[in-house]
Amino acid sequence: MGFCIHCGKELTDGVAHQCANDISAKYTAAATEPEHGRPDFASAGGSHAVQVDGQVLLNLLKNPMSALNMRGDQTGMIYGLIGMASSILGFWLFGLGVKRMFYSGLGMMSALLSDFGMGSRFLLLGLFSTVILLGSFWLAGNVMTKQKLNMKDYIAKMGSFQLPFGAVLIVSGLLSFLLVKPAFFLLVFALMTGLAANSAAAIELYRIGSTQLVKFIGIALGIYVVLLAVVNTILL
Repeated sequence: MGFCIHCGKELTDGVAHQCANDISAKYTAAATEPEHGRPDFASAGGSHAVQVDGQVLLNLLKNPMSALNMRGDQTGMIYGLIGMASSILGFWLFGLGVKRMFYSGLGMMSALLSDFGMGSRFLLLGLFSTVILLGSFWLAGNVMTKQKLNMKDYIAKMGSFQLPFGAVLIVSGLLSFLLVKPAFFLLVFALMTGLAANSAAAIELYRIGSTQLVKFIGIALGIYVVLLAVVNTILL
């Protein structure tokens, strides 16, 4: 006959003994063991936080073709979406600037707080134009070539490529609040340059040979024009 050294309960010969606190002790140990028994999800989540690097954005502005080296991971997707958003924002600002002409003597805030028709129309136009253009090149490239790209990789690369042209569109939009005609010419320049540059980038990305060059551009731009016309007729 004796006593348990852990719980103090009297021991009986030939009878198995289990301390009453064994189970609760195990759960307590498990709950206080994040570094050995289980991963620390809070610290793991913090280590995967994505931060936008200003140097990367500056490099994309200086050398847009470097966007084709982006990967389709979370970081690449962030830069791709930033590039696309910059173009859409530029369209929206230009629409608000043009609308301001109809409010003689009113400031920027009055234009923003008044009827939103012109601004919303340009916002939707920028959204659909950007998405349809990139989608057209993606569809044509994936169908015509062996260089198949999934949507994440494509957005990371071609989306990031939009940043310089989006920046010019934003400048055009801001300028339209002061000087509409120069802003309009700047807008046209950005659109024409962006279309030509996107064609060149897609050709490089999909490694289009000289024999397929005209066919590729024709199919991609044909899809773009048709879809944009349909969207413009139905929604805009």
